[in-house]
Amino acid sequence: MDMAPISDCEREMFVDIDWDGDTLAVPLSQLEAPEADEETQQAIADWHYWVNRGYEFG
Repeated sequence: MDMAPISDCEREMFVDIDWDGDTLAVPLSQLEAPEADEETQQAIADWHYWVNRGYEFG
């Protein structure tokens, strides 16, 4: 749905998703969205690449 508030993203990137009618903030590194549009899938893939390389917020 959207990025979580910046205060929730101090140690890890979170995004808000719709979960059974509620909004839930989940770590972007754990998210997969096979039915999302191409731009969203690319953003998720880019983040997974970044995390898998060992980068983190400092």
